[in-house]
Amino acid sequence: MRIEWTFSMNQPWTIDRVLDFVSIANRYSCQIYVGSQGKMLNAKGLLGIVSLSLSLGAKSAILLQLDGADAQEAFEQVSIHLQSGERLSTNVLSHSS
Repeated sequence: MRIEWTFSMNQPWTIDRVLDFVSIANRYSCQIYVGSQGKMLNAKGLLGIVSLSLSLGAKSAILLQLDGADAQEAFEQVSIHLQSGERLSTNVLSHSS
């Protein structure tokens, strides 16, 4: 299953938020990528996500991509984490087997 979700950041990520995000992503076997402006990074890599979080400006549009057997479960947990304290702008889901 493949899921894509675009959302808008309305506040910068704190280091605690980044650590929690990477920790959640690492609980799942599916591939999880997050990015902006065409550059996608592995969501399970702390250094890349820290770098991404530092480069994001206010109201940045972020793309989250999940692909694998447990993508739906991972999406539910990751999206809950990302939505807490953030306003969604666009919600796009694409499913394929």
